Amino acid sequence: MPSFGQPGSESLATLSSNTVLITGADGMLGRAFTESLAVFPGCRVIPLGRDRLDVTDREAVMAFASTNIEWIIHCAADVDADRCEKNPDACHAVQVGGTENVAALARACGARVLFPQSFLIFDGNEKPIVEDTRPNPLSVYGQHKLEAEIKVLETLGDRALVIRMAGFFGGDEKDKNFVGQFTRHVRRLLDQAADTYDVGDRIWQPTYTLDLAHNSTLLMDASKSGVYNMACHGQASFFEVAVACIEELELTNRLQIQPTSADRIAAITDTAKRPAAAVIDNRRLRAEGLDLQRPWRSALGEYLSRPWFKAMFADLAA
Repeated sequence: MPSFGQPGSESLATLSSNTVLITGADGMLGRAFTESLAVFPGCRVIPLGRDRLDVTDREAVMAFASTNIEWIIHCAADVDADRCEKNPDACHAVQVGGTENVAALARACGARVLFPQSFLIFDGNEKPIVEDTRPNPLSVYGQHKLEAEIKVLETLGDRALVIRMAGFFGGDEKDKNFVGQFTRHVRRLLDQAADTYDVGDRIWQPTYTLDLAHNSTLLMDASKSGVYNMACHGQASFFEVAVACIEELELTNRLQIQPTSADRIAAITDTAKRPAAAVIDNRRLRAEGLDLQRPWRSALGEYLSRPWFKAMFADLAA
């Protein structure tokens, strides 16, 4: 059965006859798109992880030019903003160079491109962030992701679909973002018999990768183009999300989460500068009746009920 918010297969008439190539298919978002599209047996999916396609290798990318591809979902990216800050040339090679190669492939085979964009192209000063909010990246990662977006739009015109996504969770063992890192750290803390943990108060919109993928396939099927915002309904601090994780995992009697300043946490852990709060409004989705997003807490609950997390904490079950 499709998950929440996913249109039924009968509504995706176009995608059901398409071939979709996914770059970065072994990452958090790439896995979500692969899982989402697998529901529709008529859709041929070519999932290419880093081991199968290095997007910085122009020759390797263009080797797919003779393949009959209708859509390219370009998830391949270096999503570690702190590493990008320390290695700007390597970041540029992946984010910008890799995207230029993918855009060239799309032009060669007449494909459309879905480009997932990060909220880190914004500084968070305008609230909420809408589609015409002026980007102002605070980090190398954000700067290069914005440059890549511009190249996609300029190169492909109405065959480019840019979806500016909120910070997300998903991918189970591949989850490198807050929820994945936090839950693994909780497991270590409990093994060490810790009973408290401090979490910062930076504001974000924890959005489920499968919700993003399901909503995106609806836009793809409708041959949408241009820029859309996509985020869960609501916002939360990292502290609030951490508390919700503990509640969903039924660990409230074992670990107490304590609030602390985001600035204090950032001073210890962050190399790349991030906005103190970045809240996205799905204005265009809502205007076109295409907003399938849901409140972050219900999505988080569904995610943490997956077998990966049940197995992680199985020995602690009440």
